[in-house]
Amino acid sequence: LLEEEDKTFQKTMQILEDIGVESVSGADCANVAYVCNLISTRAAHLTAAAIATLLNRMQRPYVTVGVDGSVYRFHPSFPRLLDEKIDQLIEGDLEYQLMLSEDGSGRGAALVAAVATRMKRERLGGNC
Repeated sequence: LLEEEDKTFQKTMQILEDIGVESVSGADCANVAYVCNLISTRAAHLTAAAIATLLNRMQRPYVTVGVDGSVYRFHPSFPRLLDEKIDQLIEGDLEYQLMLSEDGSGRGAALVAAVATRMKRERLGGNC
């Protein structure tokens, strides 16, 4: 919906009609595009705030951040919005790279389980 630069809003009209909205006008489509843009920007800014907070707390000169999800992968402007806001929020000369993670959810769950197991083992003195 955000990529419709010709302002005919054909995709938007089709989607609205598919979900049962009747008599869709160009103004309706422009409003939907505006709201989608606001929501996308807000999502990117909230995500950037979380990432920038972690980068600022870590204070490492260079960090690679794994990013997963269809919004980051397929949204036409989300990666750019995210990068721009992180750049505004990080302190000093910290550098980072956002790297798209393939199958991040499955690997992320395995990583969390491994870290939790290690922490439990350390807490129990290796008897786990």
